[in-house]
Parts: sequence; structure tokens; C-alpha cells
Amino acid sequence: MTNQTEPQGIFFAAELPLSWKALNPLQSVQTMQWQHEAVTLLRALAMIETPVIEADRDISSSGKSMERLEAKLDLVLNLIMQLARQQTELPPPHPVILRANTVEWMGAAAPEPAQLILVSLHLCPILPQALLLPATVSSVEHLETATRVRADFTHLNQELEEWMERTLFRYHRRSIQQSHSWQPGES
Repeated sequence: MTNQTEPQGIFFAAELPLSWKALNPLQSVQTMQWQHEAVTLLRALAMIETPVIEADRDISSSGKSMERLEAKLDLVLNLIMQLARQQTELPPPHPVILRANTVEWMGAAAPEPAQLILVSLHLCPILPQALLLPATVSSVEHLETATRVRADFTHLNQELEEWMERTLFRYHRRSIQQSHSWQPGES
């Protein structure tokens, strides 16, 4: 994103499919459903993105049977995800900076300041499921080529806040590792 200062703290910056829609006052049942779905998605991402370490594998015959079963299950899940992605139209990608309690993005259309919105954010390209989080627009800045929007998440319960922090820490750590492994002059 074109920002005068670099983001501080733990954050995830990437081009991500993002959309938003205006919300009416929230119903507690709907809020609880979004919270549950968000935690479930963040847990699933953690499981999918965690590599299996060779030393963790059991080399006994029962371990090999379990490994074959897991490989078959992984194949089935990948096929299901491919089918779901084919049926799902993702919103266009936007430059996004995601923090545990806020999201900032650049786009053409923008909500009104102080407006209650539902942010739909696709964190992982292999999963078509969006992270749905209610938010209040805290700032809208009209620039020459786009509009910068910042929204503060609302109605995050403690469990969802913890999973947001874990996910962002994992992504932040991965981006730091990738930046250290890249050497100038490499392509």
C-alpha cells in the first residue's frame, strides 16, 4: 500500500480478495455465527499450513497405515476444495494490511466513515471460504487513484481475537523469514 509510514507491530500485508457490504444493526445470533465460522476457518488454516515434520512421523506399520490414510484424505479434501473454488467467484484482490483488530485496504468504492460493514476477506488461495468480520469504518482517505479505507473489527470474542493474533503472527513470521532468505540480486 502507498502509505507515508511503514506499518508497525504484527500485521499481514498482501493482495487479497476483499469485499464489503453495509450492515444494519447486528443481531447477536448472526454475530455468534460469524465468530464461530471465523474461528473454525482460522483453525483450519493453521492445520493446512502447518508442515508435517519427518521426525514427527511414526515409522511403524500402524504409522505407515495412518500416513497412507492421511494422504488419501488429503487428496479427497484437495479435490473437494478444487470443486468449491470452481463454483465460487472471488472478489477482486486489493492491497490489504490486516491486524488483529483492524483492516486497511485500497479500492475504488468505499463505505462511509462510521458505517457498520461486513468485511469478506479471503486469506488463503486454496480455500474458497471467506473470513467474515463485522467492522466499523474508522477512516476513508480519497487519493488520486484509489480510496484507502480503514475499519475496526467489532464484536470479536476472546477466542476469535486469539486466533486472529495467532494467524497474523504466523503470517508475519513467514514474511520475515522469506525476506531474510531473499538475497539482493536474486530473481
